[in-house]
Amino acid sequence: MSKRDVLLKILLPILILIGAIVITLIMVRSRQMPQPEEKEFAGPLVEIMMVSRAERTITVTGTGTVQPSREVAVTPQVSGQVVELSPRMVTGGFVEAGELLFAIEATDYQLALESARANQAMAELELAKIASQADVARLEWQRLSLPGQKEPDPLVVFEPQLKSAEAQVAAARAAVAQAELNLQRTRLTAPFNGYVRNESVEIGQYVKSGNSVATLGGTDEVEIEVPLPLEELDWIDLPGRTGQTNPVNVEVRLTLGSRLLIWTGQVRRVLGDINPQNRMASLVVAVSDPFGRGNPAEKEVVQLAPGTFVEVRVQGRMLSDVVVIPRLALHDHDTVWVVDEQKTLRIRSVEVVRREKDSVLLSGGLQAGEKVVLTNLSGAADGMKLRPQAVKE
Repeated sequence: MSKRDVLLKILLPILILIGAIVITLIMVRSRQMPQPEEKEFAGPLVEIMMVSRAERTITVTGTGTVQPSREVAVTPQVSGQVVELSPRMVTGGFVEAGELLFAIEATDYQLALESARANQAMAELELAKIASQADVARLEWQRLSLPGQKEPDPLVVFEPQLKSAEAQVAAARAAVAQAELNLQRTRLTAPFNGYVRNESVEIGQYVKSGNSVATLGGTDEVEIEVPLPLEELDWIDLPGRTGQTNPVNVEVRLTLGSRLLIWTGQVRRVLGDINPQNRMASLVVAVSDPFGRGNPAEKEVVQLAPGTFVEVRVQGRMLSDVVVIPRLALHDHDTVWVVDEQKTLRIRSVEVVRREKDSVLLSGGLQAGEKVVLTNLSGAADGMKLRPQAVKE
């Protein structure tokens, strides 16, 4: 390798490095320094809602346990052995009004009826004989025409004997009626449409008069006793109060897993007593056909069975020209935060009509079209800058 080639290999990299340094220095010296720029803070980002005034129907919410509106203990009025039993006379079985529940052996009561009828016939025969004797005795007395006597002696014309015979006939007829009634009582029937809540009767069992053997609950209607604070009753136009005659509708709700079941009912009455422990009144709500017995064609019927704990929503009065806001938008001392046209926060006092679980009803303090802040801010102050963003529905 020649000296010329060696020098090129050594000097060429050095020249390239020197050229790069020179170019870099020229670029650094020729650049322009950025001018500092100050940005104004636009305020925290908040969600807002547009206010509107409208009518709102008040809904009073409570809870209660379903119970049958009618319940009766099945108690035989005569004693005897059970000889017939309905196949539906089992716990949970449904029975219809007038349906036979069970029958007691009736032979003794049939014989008692026959005996009572025989005694009645004998008493009527005896009455007929004495009545005939009384007629004959009165004719003989009239034929004698005794001076000074306007009326005969009662014993002469068989008046006491006749009254005694008539009393015997009345007693015999009463005995027949009692025997017929006892015979009818050997067959016990359902007094209304219902279901068997519990039973302890079987064929061959000897049942005694006056001892309960089963309990029936009505299926035409169930009742729910809903405790409510006294102030909540003021929102409901209860039947019989303030001239209210229209029924008050009720929505009964039951959640089963992911399913929400709803029945429609009506307010029946308010219990007279106030609970002395919690100072609450009890509203009685009725739901018709809770077992779905009135719709036999319906394939799937969910029963509102007694013992079920449900939520009850009672339709109350209607308020006009009110504002509804989420409860979280109401702050201390009944104030709300409003965003004005300059996107600043204004603290506004409002008039609260009613507080509900998730919302608040206002009668004054806000106008339609104003923007209420829904986001909770730490250190909120009047005039604070905000970045409003409409809440997503």
